Amino acid sequence: MGYSTGKELHVNMPLTNIAMAYQPKNNFGELIAPIVTVQKQSDSYYIFSIAEAYAIEEDKRAPGTEANRITRSVSSGTYFCKNYALKDNIPYEDIKNADAGILLMERAARAQYIKDKLYLNWNYRVGLQCSSGSNVGSYSGVASNWSDGATGKSDPYTDIETAIENVVGVVGSDYRPNRIIFGATAWNLYRKHADIRTLIYGDGAGANGRIVTKEQVAALHEVDQIIVANPMYNSAKEGQTASLSYVWNTDVLVYYAPMQASKEKPSFMYSFRWPVVANMQAEVHQLPLSKAEHVELGYYQDEKITASTLGFLITDVRSSV
Repeated sequence: MGYSTGKELHVNMPLTNIAMAYQPKNNFGELIAPIVTVQKQSDSYYIFSIAEAYAIEEDKRAPGTEANRITRSVSSGTYFCKNYALKDNIPYEDIKNADAGILLMERAARAQYIKDKLYLNWNYRVGLQCSSGSNVGSYSGVASNWSDGATGKSDPYTDIETAIENVVGVVGSDYRPNRIIFGATAWNLYRKHADIRTLIYGDGAGANGRIVTKEQVAALHEVDQIIVANPMYNSAKEGQTASLSYVWNTDVLVYYAPMQASKEKPSFMYSFRWPVVANMQAEVHQLPLSKAEHVELGYYQDEKITASTLGFLITDVRSSV
């Protein structure tokens, strides 16, 4: 095993810039859990009282008296930013035989592959949390499964509107869900459903052959963004034939996330990112005993559901309650 010393390790800025500019496809982790930059690896965050936010306070003041004092109850949760990192090696033989420009491309390809892996794991962790009904404020199956897409057989539009109204009834209209994430199969069933095509394109045979877009569905439900969770992972053990599964498949989550992330703003979920060390920087380790250099990327982060009442999970739209 080789060991790197201070002289054998450096942050490669051109490679870092390439890695930072490269964004893996179909990433949804940051859209559900926006990144909040924190100053400490471990700390607390505020949890505000919804009841107090909507309470009517007596604001009339008699002459010569002080204004009425209001109170604000604040509880807290905690986060701990764990270090996630991966590396890939380039043998010295490849380095010596490569032209300078080719070597940079080779390192960049390694960095991008590593970043793909890091983002896949991020999506997987977020997906595991959000697809569990016990982690979300409320959850329910559908009355009729969406697999039967004929008119009047099932009602995906009402299923989603009911979920949105449920959240509003608990947290108020200021935090009405502004994003909806569909699992890959759930989205395919929704966009092909006859009722949805009719709502968007109107009655008539022509509606059946038309494509429903994410932008149209966002307008239909009056939300800012529709997200389709397409990432897949290999669930087979190492060395076995690949068995690909969607990270998120038949569930639908409606939730609220602020346009600008901040610890002081409520959000269904946050990714707390500690940027002091290894914030997706490309480190190059020289390992003479292995006769190779290692390209490594990493970051410190913790993903937390910070306000579960700001989300509603519709579980397995292929089944009925």
